[in-house]
Order: sequence, then C-alpha cells, then structure tokens
Amino acid sequence: MNILKLLSAEFSKIAANKAILFSVIAALLVPVVYGGILLSATWGPYDNLSNLPVAVVNNDRGALSGDQPINVGSDLVANMKEGKDLGWKFVDSAEAMKGIQRNDYYMAVIIPEDFSKRVTTVTGSNPKKLELEYIQNEGLNFLASKVTETAAQKMREKLADTITESYAANILGEVSDGFGEAADGSSQLAAGTDQLHKGTNELLNSVTSKQSDITKLANGTKDLKSGTELLLNTLNEKSGDINKLADGSKQLHEGTISLKDGSSQILAGLQKAESGSEELKNGVAERLVPGSRKVADGTGRLKNGSAELAAGAQKLVAGLEEYKKANPTVNIGPYYQQIIDGAKKISSGLDNLSTKSVALNEGAESVADGIANKVAPGTVALNDGLNQLVAGQTKLNQGAGKLESGAAQIADGNAKVDKGWNELIAGVTRLDDGAGKISDGNAKVDEGWKKLSQGATKLNDGAGKINDGSEKLSSGLKSGADKTGGMNDKDNINMLASPVKLKSKTVNGYEHYRDSTAPYVMTLALFVGILIMSLFIDFKRPPFISSFKWFTVKFLHLASLSVVQATLLLIVVLLLKVNVTNFGGLIFMTLIASLTFSAIVLFLTALGGNLGRFIALGFVIMQLSITGANLPIEMLPENYRSLSQFLPFTYSIAGFKSVISLNDFGAAVSNMSILLTFLIVSALLSFVVFIFKRDRAQSQDTGVTA
Repeated sequence: MNILKLLSAEFSKIAANKAILFSVIAALLVPVVYGGILLSATWGPYDNLSNLPVAVVNNDRGALSGDQPINVGSDLVANMKEGKDLGWKFVDSAEAMKGIQRNDYYMAVIIPEDFSKRVTTVTGSNPKKLELEYIQNEGLNFLASKVTETAAQKMREKLADTITESYAANILGEVSDGFGEAADGSSQLAAGTDQLHKGTNELLNSVTSKQSDITKLANGTKDLKSGTELLLNTLNEKSGDINKLADGSKQLHEGTISLKDGSSQILAGLQKAESGSEELKNGVAERLVPGSRKVADGTGRLKNGSAELAAGAQKLVAGLEEYKKANPTVNIGPYYQQIIDGAKKISSGLDNLSTKSVALNEGAESVADGIANKVAPGTVALNDGLNQLVAGQTKLNQGAGKLESGAAQIADGNAKVDKGWNELIAGVTRLDDGAGKISDGNAKVDEGWKKLSQGATKLNDGAGKINDGSEKLSSGLKSGADKTGGMNDKDNINMLASPVKLKSKTVNGYEHYRDSTAPYVMTLALFVGILIMSLFIDFKRPPFISSFKWFTVKFLHLASLSVVQATLLLIVVLLLKVNVTNFGGLIFMTLIASLTFSAIVLFLTALGGNLGRFIALGFVIMQLSITGANLPIEMLPENYRSLSQFLPFTYSIAGFKSVISLNDFGAAVSNMSILLTFLIVSALLSFVVFIFKRDRAQSQDTGVTA
C-alpha cells in the first residue's frame, strides 16, 4: 500500500465520521474566527479619547501680578472645556478621590491652591516652579494610562507656553529699559577704558625701555660667574703644585739635615783615612820597597838553581837510557823502568820550574820596580790628597750647616704659602657661589622682566580691546534698546514663548491599530489551529506498515490541514483589507509558518499524546511575552533575549512584520529559512519517535505471539 493510498484512507476515515469531520472543520475555522475577530478592528488606541473619563479639580485661588489679577487655573480649565482631548469631568477633590477609588476615572488632574501665585515668582529672586498633580489609575488599563500620561504632558507643555508668553510680555519692557540704562553705563565704561588704555601704554613703554639694561646686567653677572669659576678652577689646578712645593721644601730641609750629618761622618772618616795614609806611606817606603827587592833577588837565584837541576835531571835520564841500551841482557827488573819514568817526570818538572822561575823573576823584578817607582810616590800623593780632602770636607760640613738653616726657613715659608693658598681657594669658592647666585638671580630678573614686558604688552592689547569692546558695547546696547522697544507685538512674544516647533514624519506607519498586532495574531492562530486539529488525528500505527510510511502519512495529513488553515487565514486577511506591503511574501510566510508549526505539533503529539499537546500549549504561553509580541526583543532582559533566539514564534512574528508593515522581503526570507530549519529538525525528531514506537510495538507483538 503506497503513501498516497494511505493518506487518502486517512481523509476518507475523517469524511466517514461526521462528528470527526465537523470537528476538523471547526478546528480549521479556529484561525479564521480568531484572526477575523482580532483583525476586523479598524480603530486605533488614540481614537475615542473623549470617552475616557478623567477628573479635573481646580483648587487655584488666583493671585495678583502687580495690579493685575491672574487666575491660571481657571484659564487652564476653560482651555480643557474647549478641547476634546479626553473625557474631562470637572469635580471637587473629594469626588475625584472617591471616583479613583471606585475606578470611575482613569486619571485625576489636581490644580493646587498656589498655582497662580507661583506664576508671579517667575521674575522674582526666588522663583518657584508650578506644580500640576495628576493621579493615574493604571490598573484599569495599562495602555490607557500611557495615553492619559501623554495628554498630561501635552497639558504641561501648553501651560508652559502660556506662562512663558506672559513672562516674555512683561520682561520685554523691562529689557528695553535695561538696555537704555546699560547703554548709558557702557558710555561711561568706554571713557574709563580709554584712560586705562593710555595708562597701560605708558607702562608698556617704561617697561620695554629698561629691557636692554636688565639684559646687560644679566649677561654681566653671567660673565662674572664664568670668571670666578675660571679663577676657582685655576686655583684648584695649582693647589697640587703648591702642596708639592710645600712637601718638597719640607723634604729639602730633612735632606739638608741628613747632608749635614753625613758630611760630619765623612769628615770623621777622612780624618781617619788621612792618618792611615800616613802610615801606608811610611810602610811602603820602609818595608815594602826593600822587601820587594829581596823577593826579586830570591826569584833570580831560584831561576838559576832550577835551570841547573833541570840539566842534571836530563843527564840522569840519558844515562839510565844508555845503561839500559848498553846492558840489554841484564835483568834489571820492573823497578828500573819506573826509575827511568820517574826521572823523566822530574826532568820535565824541573824544565817547567826553570821556565816558570824565569817569568816569576821577571814579575818580581817588575813588582819591585813598580813599588819603588810608583807605589811609594802614589802613597805620598794619596796622603797629600787626603789632607786636602779633609780640609775641603771641613768647609763642606760648615756649608751643610748653613744649607740646613736656609732649608728650614724655605720649608716654613712654603708651609705658610700652602696654608694661604688653601684659604684663597676657600675664599674664591665662596666668591664663586655668590657670583652664581647673583647670576641666577639676575637671570630670573631678566626672565621676569621679559614676562613683565610681555604681560604689559598683553595688558595694553587687552586694554585696547576692552576700549574697542566697550565702544561696541555702548553702540550695541543703544541699538538693542532701540530694537527691544519695538518687540512687544504678539508675534515676537509667541516666538519667545515657544521658539521650537516639532515637525514629525513616520515611516512604515500603521493605518489601523490591528496592523501592528497582525503578526502576533496570525502566528498564534496558526499554531493553536494546528494544535486543535491534532486532536482528531489517530497516531496509532496500522498493521503491516513501515515506520517511514507511517511517519510520512501522518506528516502529510497534518501538513495538508495546515495548508488549508493557512489558505483560509490568508482569505480572511484579504477580505478584511489588512494593510499588507508584500502580499506574495505574506503567502509564502503564512504557508511556511503553518507547516513549521504542524511539524512541531506532530513531534510533541507523537512523543507524548495528550501530554505532548499540553506541553505544546505551555510552549505557546511561554512564547507570548518574549518573542516580540508585546515588547521589542531588544527591551527584554538579557536571559530572555538569549532564550528568544531558540523560539519559532520569534521568527514567525518577525517574518510577518517584514511583509505586512516593513516591506522587507529579504528579512522575511531570512526568517523563513530559520523556520524551515525548525521544520526539518522537528520532522526528523518525529521520524525518530515513529521508529522507536514501531520497534516497541513489534517487540510487544512478538511477546504476545510467543
């Protein structure tokens, strides 16, 4: 059995049962009746305001403005009686309070006793604002309370214009007189500012003429500071040399003391050397010269004797060799050869001794001659030189004493120079500090004088501007007095009392109040209608049918009814001539919204039956105030704004607004796309529920069969 046959069977079943058929027809008419009633109203919230009862109580006692009596409360009541803004009821205070308590009045306006008296304080030193009291009975109707509040605000504005007009009429005469008096005063001010300008000009000339002298003084003290600073640096640089001179002279004194002591020691040593050299001279002459001669003679005899011994040793060796040659057969023995060898060594040593003794003799002869010819005369010269050296050292010792005395005087003088130099540095340091302070002070004086000169220039310029301004003020006040004298006509007073006029323009306006509620009415009608029609659809699975066919048949059944109710609702909108900016877009929007609601109802009903329908009803109630029906979503608390993004009514109401009053098909397409997402998700969830129920039913059938 295919899906179309199953769907046809569904509708045939409804047609066969007249009770169900009439119930379905009645359910289809729910959106028609609901929409027809709510969309048939062609009046607005500001129509028939004269039927809205508002109590007015006038307790104003009136007052005097100068010699003229005023009664602003009575004037206001007379103005209300002429107009038909609201249903004014003029009563006393007791009746007004009882009427508010009995809910007879939507608002009570109370004009206090001192209402007119407060008007007379407008031009006084202690002005008091007028107080107009109104009491609203908001519980009767919230919208009516807003309308009456708007009317009270308009009343306040008219009253303010009237009081301002009266105030302007009184004040213009006073302003004109004041301008005349101010003109006279400004003439005197102009004369005084002229004298002020002359005085500031003289001050400026005096100050600027001394500027060059002040600058020279500042530059001179600056040069003085540079000079003292240079002097101080020079003294500080030479301070080390002075200290070295003082230390050097002190060391010189100490050195001369050491020199004196050393020369005394040298003198004592030379005196000892002088006595020693005398002994040396006598010893050389008396003992060294004769002794050296004897040594020379002895070495001569040694030379001769060693030569003779060397010759004898050579003969002995030759004889022993000859003896050995002459007697070769004689068994001489080993000692004989040793004797020969020893004799050879003796002969060689004697030869060497003979040779050395010759040189020794020559040296001894030279020594004896040197002592006799050179040493002896040298000792004599040495003795003479030491005598002269002792005499010179004695004079040197005396000079060292004098040098030590002079060095002491130099050391004392340089110490005083060092001390004086340090005191000079300290004095120059104080001089440099003083010169620095003088230089800084004169620099500040120069800077201050320049500022004084600039200030005097500005003062002179300002005095000139004041003079010019006072002349302009005088002429302007005279002109103002002339002009304000002719401003007491009615047009000027009206302009001053109410200088601003509002000019308003409305876009996407509603022809009737119902046009503003149509998106909400149509959304609610479509959802409630499909929810009621779900009561007459059997969701029990017939035997031998797949889950897909079962789901498809029920979805198409409910979707067909949703299309029918959408069509009927569109006919009602067309017949009632609701102001629609894009009727083609309205057709698409209505169909998609109705199909989306049918998918949501299908899911909830298939999931929980009557419990699911109850949840759907709660779902509708939850969306009534947070999807833009009463207040804009932007005015909701943050948590409700976040929740509204996940509710289908949000996009249904916004989509209907786009095609009914805003003529924004692009926004409508965007909202329709989101509704299609709700449709697809709900349909898929419904299909999952149908699969679950089919599997559960099969398991139950299997259990029963077994």
